[in-house]
Amino acid sequence: MKKPSNRYRSLISIFMAAALIMSSGLICVQAADISGLDEYIALDMMGKTESSTAEASEDAAEPLLKAGPDTFAEAMAQEYRRLKGTYILSRDSRFYIVTEEDKLPAEELVKTVQTMSSQFAAMGLPSDEPLPVVYGQAGLESRGDIVVNLVSEDEYLHGIETADLQQTYRLDINDTASVEAVSTDGIWYGLLTLMQMAYENKPEDTGADADSEAPTADESSVNGELKKAVILDCCRIKDGPDLRERALMLDCGRKYYSKDWIENLIRRASLQRYNAVILHFAEAEGIRLDSEVFPWLTDNIESLTADEMKEIVETAHRYHVDIIPSFDTPGHNTFMVKRYAAYVKKHPDFTFTYEGKTYDKGTRGFKSIANHYSYAGETKSADYIGIDLTKAHAVAFSNALIEGYADFFAKLGCTKFDIGSDELLGWYSFELGGKSFTYNNRWAALEHWKKYARKTLGIKKGSAADVLIDYINKLSERLEARGYTCRVFNDEIDLNKNQHVELRESIEVTYWFDADHDAGHYADKGHVMHNFMESWCFYVLRKQDGKDIMKGKYKTVNARNIFENWNPRSFARKAGKKMTVPEDKLGGGYFAIWCDHPDYKDMATVWKETELRTWANASRMWNAEVSSAESGIRAALKYEDMKSFAQSMNGFPGFTGDCEKESALPAAPGLTDGTTWWQRIIGPLDTGR
Repeated sequence: MKKPSNRYRSLISIFMAAALIMSSGLICVQAADISGLDEYIALDMMGKTESSTAEASEDAAEPLLKAGPDTFAEAMAQEYRRLKGTYILSRDSRFYIVTEEDKLPAEELVKTVQTMSSQFAAMGLPSDEPLPVVYGQAGLESRGDIVVNLVSEDEYLHGIETADLQQTYRLDINDTASVEAVSTDGIWYGLLTLMQMAYENKPEDTGADADSEAPTADESSVNGELKKAVILDCCRIKDGPDLRERALMLDCGRKYYSKDWIENLIRRASLQRYNAVILHFAEAEGIRLDSEVFPWLTDNIESLTADEMKEIVETAHRYHVDIIPSFDTPGHNTFMVKRYAAYVKKHPDFTFTYEGKTYDKGTRGFKSIANHYSYAGETKSADYIGIDLTKAHAVAFSNALIEGYADFFAKLGCTKFDIGSDELLGWYSFELGGKSFTYNNRWAALEHWKKYARKTLGIKKGSAADVLIDYINKLSERLEARGYTCRVFNDEIDLNKNQHVELRESIEVTYWFDADHDAGHYADKGHVMHNFMESWCFYVLRKQDGKDIMKGKYKTVNARNIFENWNPRSFARKAGKKMTVPEDKLGGGYFAIWCDHPDYKDMATVWKETELRTWANASRMWNAEVSSAESGIRAALKYEDMKSFAQSMNGFPGFTGDCEKESALPAAPGLTDGTTWWQRIIGPLDTGR
């Protein structure tokens, strides 16, 4: 026997409510909820009711759609299938969170849905007033509702290949728009897709027709509401990311970025489907986050306070973005080295304690933590080569500083830490001890490190490279004890044949430089890999030879080339080449905003020049085949389609147009019970969905 549709369900509800009134003898009662019927009648006036409810079955499917500028959200999905009928998002719609009887939904889920309600309103979907967020049992939702349902992994049937089940969702658009997932991350992405689809189909407000006959008051009310409604084709979407982590890196160590700018970047990144923002707050030119351990390090420079960073991390969590702190060490530390020397000179009685040991002016070499070159009995100072790992106080100072930051971020819920360890000795040529040194042999100019490896670390035939790997391993152990997974860049790892200490397998590798080993070399040793190839993923503020480096060395890092040719699974410098790693070793991909010459461009220019590049990068990481015939709707999405869609988003919901101003997102609605008294008495009706 066919089960009743929502149309008949509404009628049944009216009669049952009337029966309750008569049987109870009540003179005055609360009116039954007949909004579903009212909407049905309004739709009937438009001739929309014949196929407004679609059977959610594969048998009802129509041919898969062709991609175009109006179908970007659908094209991004791993699987999109058209069904018969239409769905109406109107002011009567609600976000309806499915819960068990007499149970409130989890706080994290409620916040996720509330944030989405605010974003829908910021985009005028279906108006500038946030839709209510309600909860109730399955089967009590109304036509037009956006139904949110967290299910167990055993219940969830996604039927697609995905890098992360937690980010996967199923979106069924019928008489309701239903998002189902096993985690709030999946719910977020399902609602994000729905929001983008609704925005693409949002009706234009053309105003009244001057030649038309003036409507009656009732007609004006009905037609006004219908004009504001969003009509979507019924469909089924199954979707999830191709890359588990999709990271946007901001070099906010060299260049200061305000709290509002960073929060706006996070909101934009979330809309683009990044799920991590790496804040590279310590670099050779500056440290831009105040330290609770050594607060004098950021005196008299523009930096973020601890409270500002807390707000940034809270914003990121709200938008389902992980913040990954990044402190490059032991190289790229020129600012720290110079600040330390100046402070100790000005404060000769300065001391610090690390792991129970106090370091002061009585410590040998205490006035400096700087590294240097040494060869054939000669030495050479060099700012850019960071701290000297043979000096106990230098390592202790660096560790105390980094671990202080790590403790701070751990309290905010961060679980990943980038310790850099790249370009330790730079790319410069120099003369020392009668020998010329270049990139290829510069490690030989660290004879004091080689001596330390053999005498202090006890490594037979030890080398300078062993000192670096030993330092990274020990630092990562301490950070892992705080709950972190650590990562380093690849360029200094396994660089020397005379390296005897292996990088700990638990450390992930961010692969950007392919001169020495391919990515498979590190994956074969057990390391999880992140795709960060500079020829695809670097935006750099730098003027080189009088020309913008983005028009020279990094001219390939443009939005069109990324979208049309980048393969996030291939760790290759050029298009068409395959340099892959096993799927279980593919951790994710990056896009970086580097600020080598921080004053070269202002924050507004960086915002503008990175927007399309990050849209292209994030799109390919979500669906690597989106621009090929193997895309979710079996048709290649063109760059012009992506560009048109990206520009239509106007930054992100609530964006004021000024990247340095706080966004104007409508206040989130509260949570209320979405069922009426008679629904609670009668209980859910089985609608056959």
